[in-house]
Amino acid sequence: MNILENLYQNQPKSREFLERKIRIEGSKILLKGANGSGKSSLILNHLSKFNNFLYIDLDDIRSFGIELNNLNEFIKAKNIKALAIENLKSKIELPICDNIIISTDLNSLHIDGLNQLEILGLDYEEFILFYRKNYEARTLFSHFLIRGNLAFSPFLSEFETTAFLQKHIKASKGDLNSKILANIANFIHQPLNSFKIYKTLKTHMKLSKDKLYQNITDLEDQNLIKTISNINDNIALKRVYFSNFALKSTLSLHKDPKATIANMVFCELLKLKKEIKYSNQIDFIIPDMSYGILILPFLPSELAILKAKKLSNHCNDLGLKKVDIISNSQSQIAKFEKITYNVMPFWQWAVGLN
Repeated sequence: MNILENLYQNQPKSREFLERKIRIEGSKILLKGANGSGKSSLILNHLSKFNNFLYIDLDDIRSFGIELNNLNEFIKAKNIKALAIENLKSKIELPICDNIIISTDLNSLHIDGLNQLEILGLDYEEFILFYRKNYEARTLFSHFLIRGNLAFSPFLSEFETTAFLQKHIKASKGDLNSKILANIANFIHQPLNSFKIYKTLKTHMKLSKDKLYQNITDLEDQNLIKTISNINDNIALKRVYFSNFALKSTLSLHKDPKATIANMVFCELLKLKKEIKYSNQIDFIIPDMSYGILILPFLPSELAILKAKKLSNHCNDLGLKKVDIISNSQSQIAKFEKITYNVMPFWQWAVGLN
């Protein structure tokens, strides 16, 4: 009870809140999202609507030893109107409170009585809002590319981004997972070969295949990495992406601008809440929308259109009606085999994606 009293008497101070596209609506919420996606800011802004609340962060050392199953007596005694529990890792029995919001980074966590809400990293429009710099579009894109999409990324300087993100990963995921993620960085926008990562790490440390495979599964459950399947072959290896695209350059010295931009595009696509697939010729496919995306960042628009024309039969076989081609060249539109192809830079594509 002393821990609860101390937390109650030392609630977090209000901070400046920048609006996100996601809102907390309802009285019983389980908020899911990767570490650094902005869950805490969203929750604290929500709690500011109540004049009597209790906020518990289980990652806060001061909360060590707290008994979540003994909250009801304290909530009743203090007449608490809203309860927030952050960084929960396992199921609990819900306390009796009018308003409850719980956050977790685990996809696998489900709690009866709570409505699930997912928060993603900043999309491009949100980054611009947070960054507050009046630069032209190409310059804003380059800053987004370097900093990534975590909620605090717009406030980092360009020169501290890599060191800060590396420390963030090491502190939150530990040494082994940091090394695993550094190896995964070399597979971004490619099929993930876990056995190859195992062989690489095995030469430097004691590690079993089962341990590696379980850790990779856990990293996906924690929303740090995400995978997509081949639309024509469910047996094929899945392509892998980071939920924060800046981790590609943060964790690997191997530069692959196309892979990083593909990861940026993937992160933007997540906000559609649609299944994402790929084929050997088309980088991303949204089957529900008959929509495909090609990543050709360094190809002039004329050559990009020519490549699209060569892929028309394949796109038609996939049932696509529209294909966007992400390129740094000028915008251009063409139509082949009843399929519309739009060549455009990332910054134009991202602000028009609904």
